[in-house]
Amino acid sequence: MKISYRSFLLYSVVLFTSSLFAQNPIVQSILDDVEVDSMLKFVGDISGENPVLIDGNWETITSRHKLNVGNALTTTYLFDKLTSFGLQPYYQNWSSTLDNVIAEQEGVLYPNEKVIICGHYDAMPGGIALAPAADDDGSGTAAVLEAARVLSEYQFEYTIVYALWDEEEQGLVGSGFYAGAAASNDDTIIAVINLDAIAWDGDGDSLARIHTRPVANSLAIGDTAYAMNARYNLDLALNINNPGATYSDHASFWSEDYSAILIIEDFDNDGNPHYHTETDLVQYFDVPYFEKVAKLGFATVATLAVPFDGNIGVEESDGHEWLNARPNPFTDVVRIDLPKDSRRIRSVELFDVMGRKVETLSYEMHGNSLLLDGRSLPTGVYTLSILTEGKGNIGVRLVRR
Repeated sequence: MKISYRSFLLYSVVLFTSSLFAQNPIVQSILDDVEVDSMLKFVGDISGENPVLIDGNWETITSRHKLNVGNALTTTYLFDKLTSFGLQPYYQNWSSTLDNVIAEQEGVLYPNEKVIICGHYDAMPGGIALAPAADDDGSGTAAVLEAARVLSEYQFEYTIVYALWDEEEQGLVGSGFYAGAAASNDDTIIAVINLDAIAWDGDGDSLARIHTRPVANSLAIGDTAYAMNARYNLDLALNINNPGATYSDHASFWSEDYSAILIIEDFDNDGNPHYHTETDLVQYFDVPYFEKVAKLGFATVATLAVPFDGNIGVEESDGHEWLNARPNPFTDVVRIDLPKDSRRIRSVELFDVMGRKVETLSYEMHGNSLLLDGRSLPTGVYTLSILTEGKGNIGVRLVRR
């Protein structure tokens, strides 16, 4: 019988309680590299603001409805952009009108375990009407492109998938096809971050929403996204919707028992009056808000994919020394070999993904190794903090499956 990890795996940088809100310098560097003008250019290109060169011809994309020629032009535009970032995109075809555009950035340590950042590029309204769809979801599409532009310059432990879905407006068709195929293949998807309509803030309150549900590790991923706001000083007001809505592509992954969240503007109480109309244009964006919400998504993806700095094994981070454990992930007992110059252990503490101390902890010392009995622990991600006389704080990131 195949064992699927997708119902429990959440890989994020887990810090001790004292440094729960410490910034990761690589994630901060990524956010510093983000250019909102780049995102606005991408939105303008696919919403008719700018003519774009596609297959040697100058084109103006006035509609991305699935039956409009602009939809097919957009797929080529997205494919070319992802290629220009050094990625190798591919089309995922399901019907004569559906083309998902996808690129994968292979993880250094865990290439078969994926973090997905996504949005949908198709648009409404249909018929002969213009469908610029700058906010819904040109804004999310542009953010995914900017994520690909910036994050592709860095390395991560886990694979990042940049996914741009087609036919979301027809019932989450594109994402549903991808999620169903992934489930059939027993693919390991550890997190999906869906960005849909992230540029409207009509009342100026900086409120964005994170939609999550108790499906796989979706609640913990929502908590991680929420923590990014304070950790990287994004200055958003955030609400978590639980149970979250199912009107966007994250819901396709919930249906297959994958961990997923939606990051969206305040669609509940401050809906964009231009939604699904010919006037959904870039000129109505709250540009600083757009940048902040996009960065919230980028920080979440980068944190979950775990920036790779070339060090494997013992590493220094935030003043702590970090060790490997074996096996990890584990199901029952995990062994941690301590440095030889670590003398008497003064304390051993275990923390969950949000830095909350786990009160029940069973371990034994065997020579210079600590054996932790994790059979009573729920599945999830933990940090084991060991205070020794010789080495001070040493820590281990653990995954219980």
